[in-house]
Amino acid sequence: MKDNIQVGHTRKPFGVNGQLKLQIEPTYLEDVLKADVLFLEIGGQQVPYFIDNFQETGDLIVHFEDVESREQAAKIVSRPVFLRQADIIPLEEKEIPLENIEPHLKYLYYKIEEVALGKIGQIVRIEEFPQQEMAFVDYGGKEVMIPLHPSFIVEADKEQKILVMDLPEGILEI
Repeated sequence: MKDNIQVGHTRKPFGVNGQLKLQIEPTYLEDVLKADVLFLEIGGQQVPYFIDNFQETGDLIVHFEDVESREQAAKIVSRPVFLRQADIIPLEEKEIPLENIEPHLKYLYYKIEEVALGKIGQIVRIEEFPQQEMAFVDYGGKEVMIPLHPSFIVEADKEQKILVMDLPEGILEI
């Protein structure tokens, strides 16, 4: 169970037959949709719940085997959801491009190279803010935020997953 990875959490019940809304990190959506079991944290333990089926209604709805009523589903609300490491599909083997799930994630895991400075680091996560998208990059042992503004992007190499940027002076020191 130590090898399991948290991929989201359960939300509220849906309908009367034991379905439950899930909040899943976009990076793991395809992995969850192809899995046959999810693990929910209950009392400090990761308990397996076998998937009967999924529904897509704008929200991701799951129906677990042996969860037959709204009352049973209500007992597993707001629980962390985990997947086995073995159920995580390698990025290069995923069939659903990440940008189709969440368009702002199209540069996730790209390496940033700055025109003047050279290699900066790999984008480890991207967050959407009201004015722009921010890439979080490990740079010199600390996490820095780099705006993914189109005016800073010189070139995006999809094959090698490299983002060449022309950043304003001093932005990496902020």
